[in-house]
Amino acid sequence: MKKKLLIVAVAITGLLTVLIFATEKNIPDTPLLSLNEITRKDFLESTKAIIYLSTTADQDIDNKGLSYSVFVKDDHSVQTFAMKGLELGSIAAGNDQILLEDKNSIYLLGDRTKKFEMENPQYTGERTGYLPDSNVFFSIYNTGFVENGYSSEIRYGNSADFQVDTIPYYIAASGTTDNSIEILTQDFEKDQFHLKEVTFNNKLNVKDITAIQTESTENMQVLAPILSDESYYYMVLSTIISDTSETVSLIRIHRESLKQDTFEFINYKDADLTATIPYNYKNSAAIHNDKLFYINGLGDVYSFQLPTTSVKKEFSLKDADHSAVRHNEETCFKSGKLYVLRHSADKKASYYLESYSLDNGKLIDSTTIKGLDTLITSSNNKKVYSYDLKVLK
Repeated sequence: MKKKLLIVAVAITGLLTVLIFATEKNIPDTPLLSLNEITRKDFLESTKAIIYLSTTADQDIDNKGLSYSVFVKDDHSVQTFAMKGLELGSIAAGNDQILLEDKNSIYLLGDRTKKFEMENPQYTGERTGYLPDSNVFFSIYNTGFVENGYSSEIRYGNSADFQVDTIPYYIAASGTTDNSIEILTQDFEKDQFHLKEVTFNNKLNVKDITAIQTESTENMQVLAPILSDESYYYMVLSTIISDTSETVSLIRIHRESLKQDTFEFINYKDADLTATIPYNYKNSAAIHNDKLFYINGLGDVYSFQLPTTSVKKEFSLKDADHSAVRHNEETCFKSGKLYVLRHSADKKASYYLESYSLDNGKLIDSTTIKGLDTLITSSNNKKVYSYDLKVLK
């Protein structure tokens, strides 16, 4: 009898905890996963993809910002884990583990599941990733201006421990290799971009590689992650000519000589330049089979042939919207495919996941995601936006 009463008491306490938590966090009326559920060893085995949603930093003034890690399952349904907010937060995968993050915490899911509480909150993410050569997960944040300049904090570690350090620069773009993080820093006083390398050898090391040869950074923006191969670093930057004209260039830097070459990539004329902006700068380009692929906000996929430097429009997304309106679309390059989180108001479930072959541009698969639209539109007085897509299989 005592055991039954204890079970009932625990159940009531658990229900009250969920209700209080949901009220405080403005969580919509949708089933939410507990920390125990997402840390099961077999949880990720039935997960096809993960989508990161969060409120913006300005919605966290009341300390009630929130984020969701949305797990798209093999049966196309979604399961959701609620966290605190982190604008531009993202997900990293490596070593059979997944890194999730919010303003105060790092979660590692998988065989060695851990939650790490961080002392200082963060509000704006830059990039997460995993460096296999050093077995290090990391997350970088554009923390803000400080007395002597700018501070970008970085959390890094693995299942054993996580540390926090500072990169004393504003980061305009970033990318990873197996053993390093490449960052493009912007010096506003000197009006320059600098390419730097971040490595971990018992401690954080930041090495300056070279300054980018541009007359000015004032009308320039970075459109893609920093990519690299054995010989070169690659960056996609645009220069605004007018309200309707823009030149997109690809900058190539030789790893040893540091010689820089600039190639004309795309020219926009009489265009809505807002509509051409990629769905996500951090996931808009990748290298596959000696080609650098880049997708813009119009759904057009371009390639840059690495051996010949020729440029080609490879293919376009099916029925891509050419307006500047965004509906939480995301992109992810993986294993010779381009995955795209798409939206259509004409569908009963308005969000779906497509995959395209980078080899021939053909649509491989289109899968409806059940319940994502409800989650995005039902967050009470808070508005969440997508900031990352990771496809696991």
